Amino acid sequence: MDGREHAVPDETLAALVEVLEIDRPRAAPPPGIAEALAEKRPPRCHVPADLRRARAWGLTCQVASLASARNLGMGDFVDLASLCRLAGAEGAEFVGVNPLHALFWSDPARVSPFFPSNRRFLNPLYIAPEWIDCFAGISAEEEAEAARLRVPELVDVRGAAALKDRVLRRVFEVFRANGRGREAFHAFCAQGGEALRAHALFEALSETMAAEGHGAGWTSWPAAFRNRHGSKVRTFAADYPETIDYHLWLQWVAAGQLARVRREAQAAGMRIGLYLDLAVGAAPDGSASWTDPYLTLPGVSVGAPPDDLAAGGQDWGLAPLSPIRLDALEGRPLADILAAVMGDAGAIRLDHAMGIARLWLIPRGAPAGHGAYVRYPLSHLLARVAEASQAKGTIVIGEDLGTVPKGFRKLMRRRRLHTYKVFLLERGRTGFVDPARWPIDAFACAATHDMPTFAGWWREADLDLKRDVGIAPGAALPARRLARGAEREELARLLGASGAAADVSARLHGYIAASRCRLVALQVEDALGVTAQVNVPGTRDEYPNWRRRLPVAVESLADHPGFRAHVAALRLARPR
Repeated sequence: MDGREHAVPDETLAALVEVLEIDRPRAAPPPGIAEALAEKRPPRCHVPADLRRARAWGLTCQVASLASARNLGMGDFVDLASLCRLAGAEGAEFVGVNPLHALFWSDPARVSPFFPSNRRFLNPLYIAPEWIDCFAGISAEEEAEAARLRVPELVDVRGAAALKDRVLRRVFEVFRANGRGREAFHAFCAQGGEALRAHALFEALSETMAAEGHGAGWTSWPAAFRNRHGSKVRTFAADYPETIDYHLWLQWVAAGQLARVRREAQAAGMRIGLYLDLAVGAAPDGSASWTDPYLTLPGVSVGAPPDDLAAGGQDWGLAPLSPIRLDALEGRPLADILAAVMGDAGAIRLDHAMGIARLWLIPRGAPAGHGAYVRYPLSHLLARVAEASQAKGTIVIGEDLGTVPKGFRKLMRRRRLHTYKVFLLERGRTGFVDPARWPIDAFACAATHDMPTFAGWWREADLDLKRDVGIAPGAALPARRLARGAEREELARLLGASGAAADVSARLHGYIAASRCRLVALQVEDALGVTAQVNVPGTRDEYPNWRRRLPVAVESLADHPGFRAHVAALRLARPR
């Protein structure tokens, strides 16, 4: 095989596709879900005994956005550990972060944590060099560069990545020379097996290909390098063992530092610790699809059908795992991914949890609304999720926003996958839904990284932004402003709050925290009153997604009045 062209065979689609008439309610759950609901005594996800009746709260953030006086231009694992210590001291039980999956080391401009190269491995850009035993410091010139990179409102990911790569390569040479830790390194590589080595080989090849003018992803490489078992790739591996070792070493260091963050979170008194995120798929040109192209369904991408949030549907560009292979392998590829992500997680979020039942797949080149639902081997995948949850002691949250098939949320309750409740999206016929009506097996928050921050929502910044980037027609803006004004008045009356966004936000988080939901989260952006949102779905170059730095350094968060007010509201509603 020399790397398949991404075209969908007609017989594959004929065997897999189930077009669901989403505009017409079904009398019963669709096939797959109905069978899973009928299963007797199904395996359930883990919930710690001391949290079955307790209610916990925590913080959420994007690691790259963390600001500090010491990082190399973007947030890292030391910054995350600092936030965990602060959160634990305040009574929080977890800190949640964006997916930490491996992206593309040779193309740091590909910044979306939800568009990973490989979900089984980590993004080495989060490594903090000072936590490496053989690190001997940086030069005055490098410190000056780091200081310059720490200043702008937007993270210069290319600049930070170039500086970190330069520093880490120097540390790697010291590691190779002194030999300390080699036994642990070799044990890590042996445990990672062929999958880890293939990822490191991909990164080494990607580095070389990018330097030669090709892209970082394998679909842009010369044909001879698209097949990882081909002679050209074998020759490359024999000629560049040190480059491969460097990328193996990066994974070892990153894994060790994430484990250290987990230990520091637990030492700070947090019962859950790290709450990690699992993206719904991987990039079609990343290491996962290069390592095993037969595991990926070619010629289609994952997205969402038209709905109230996106009239034309959404195309996320992600390559889906093949449901035929998943079924044949009884879901084991998903189990491998879950084991990797859950290793340091007290809780995990499954992005677009409905993907274990069905995915909206869009043929390459077609509009997003012209896709179709493809059924997945739900019984196998549910079993793998529950088994991994029990084995790792990890709470599972299913992000069930958007178009949800009938019966799926009932299935989540039976399997103890926590539902995802977002206050600003929970509206009934008479207005906002009272969080007191939400279930105990739930994760609740005011908003998410894909939505306006609370301050942005309150000040209508999101309405202007959507108009400016062409997502929403400008002609609809007056009606949208009128509706938003009514929602603001309703919320202010509900909370008995003043017209200041910061006051309303703090009261709102206390209101949500008074619910019976097991887990409640506060976005750090909301605590700081940030107006600009983290990510605007449906945009690429129109908006600086995933690159906004927090305006307050981790070292100063505890003294920020907005942070103090929000934490006080949460602590009052949910004392440890």
